[in-house]
Amino acid sequence: MKRKLYLFNPDHDLALANGDENFNLPRSARSFAGDLACLPIWYASPESVVLGLLSDRSWMGEMQALFPQLASVSVKLHPDFSTIEALFPWGWDAVVRKGLIVQGAGNHLLPEASRLGDIRRLSHRGTAVRAMHFFREDASIADLLPPPAQLLSAGDVEAFAAHYSKVVFKAPWSGSGKGLCWSSGAISKNTQGWCLHIAEKQGCVVGEEVYDKVQDFAMEFCCYGGKVSFAGYSLFHTDNGVYKSNELMSDEAILNLLTTEWLTENALITAQNRLLSFIEREIAPFYEGFLGVDMFIFQQEGKFRFHPCVEINLRMTMGCVARVFYDHFVQSPETGRFYIDHFPLSESLRNDHLQRQSSFPLQVTEGRITRGYLSLSPVTESSRYRARVEIG
Repeated sequence: MKRKLYLFNPDHDLALANGDENFNLPRSARSFAGDLACLPIWYASPESVVLGLLSDRSWMGEMQALFPQLASVSVKLHPDFSTIEALFPWGWDAVVRKGLIVQGAGNHLLPEASRLGDIRRLSHRGTAVRAMHFFREDASIADLLPPPAQLLSAGDVEAFAAHYSKVVFKAPWSGSGKGLCWSSGAISKNTQGWCLHIAEKQGCVVGEEVYDKVQDFAMEFCCYGGKVSFAGYSLFHTDNGVYKSNELMSDEAILNLLTTEWLTENALITAQNRLLSFIEREIAPFYEGFLGVDMFIFQQEGKFRFHPCVEINLRMTMGCVARVFYDHFVQSPETGRFYIDHFPLSESLRNDHLQRQSSFPLQVTEGRITRGYLSLSPVTESSRYRARVEIG
């Protein structure tokens, strides 16, 4: 039987920014990837293999006993690639491609260099800038924000900062809250130096006004065979651009919350359809897999507005994980939250894990959580990162 293979490589954004297949990942990125190596079991299709070291095999047995949906999913450090029909890393880049070759993956399973080039090109923040221009071509869509600015020089950076009370500068290849520089008032020498360094390395720096944000959310899409489909909503939380957590709710509940509190359903459907057109024209011919379009609601002059395309992530996202996890492992209409945690000391994580197990015990009925805490990755003596859910 041929199987699909999944791999969690959260260093994907760093690898894209560097562009070199020999890029030496920071220790923190390697630790994150190792501690959450099992995360793909929660979104992998049946009969799949997850590439990684299973540090606690009893944990996998416990998960399969609780959730029969996982019975045919396995975790292997050295899989037999002759039994693999397709590869699904968190994101495709030169580093993960080389790593899979070293592991034994044949060329027939790997994207060509030109396809990797397309993915890197489209992962540039300039794609989101083009999407915003695409929105503006539709005369029926009113009240749109100006597209972000791609800045090339010190003069560009100074002029942009002087135009707004607060701005954020972004590295073109970055994600998950990395590669951001916030500025208020007159631009400092340190900020200008950071911007010029990024522009020299990556060709430009992207400047955006900072808005009075009320809520982050995203639309998830899936590209396959040159076509694109809508895959659901993601309602998430950040701190200065750094991802913290996702709400675990049905698509219907998220849509109801967005349209009851802040937006009209027509505005969301219009944005969704416009993005479907843009992705099918600009991205789907070159990319297959999940992608997320981050958005946010903000308040301005006493009314709520929304930014329909903050960034486009051509990879699996935590929002996609939360969406799939809720739909397959949570008993609707129960709700909860999905978190990514980091602890400086492994002992602190173990203590927190035991405390949550005791104070918020897990309840599962017919393979679906009705209440309680669950770590989505093994918590071992060396773990410092964790993915967890809490329902109810």
